[in-house]
Amino acid sequence: MLSVRPKITDLNFHLFARSIHPELFRACVSREYARENYNLKINITTAGHLIAFEHDGHVLTEVSTSANHPLPTKRVLLSNRIDAAQSDEAVFRNLIEYNCQYQLDGVNPQTFVTIQKQLDAQTQCEGLVHRFQANGRLAFGAISYINVQSFRSRVKIRCFHTFPDTYAVMKSESSFYLLNAA
Repeated sequence: MLSVRPKITDLNFHLFARSIHPELFRACVSREYARENYNLKINITTAGHLIAFEHDGHVLTEVSTSANHPLPTKRVLLSNRIDAAQSDEAVFRNLIEYNCQYQLDGVNPQTFVTIQKQLDAQTQCEGLVHRFQANGRLAFGAISYINVQSFRSRVKIRCFHTFPDTYAVMKSESSFYLLNAA
């Protein structure tokens, strides 16, 4: 199990058609949402995030983590390195449509500090926020912020993970849509 933020050059984004064992990750903060048509579990991990969307006994799990992190090799729907802006989509068993956009942005130090302050101000949010300890080199640690918009037959999740050592921000926006919800 990795316990520190990965290098930004090692970041990967995955979608699995299965649940992922939580002991594979060190969760910093977690939250569960129960809706009429689905359940959602969100974890900010030391390496990124893990989001599990469950509907009618089927689970789709999104993971952002290091390329070196041990992950299952079965039932992988998507697996990509995070660098330039990318988007992916998948339809699972004509039940769930999944869409995501993700990217890694390097910014100048002043812009990075502004982003850190904006994320740090997110004390009341529809989601999760975790402030990591500073590593000693910088006065502030990384921040992970996940915003959740939960509706009856869909959910939209926006994630931000900062990497102070390299002044980088990983951003993603994912949506899960139930195709047959009445």
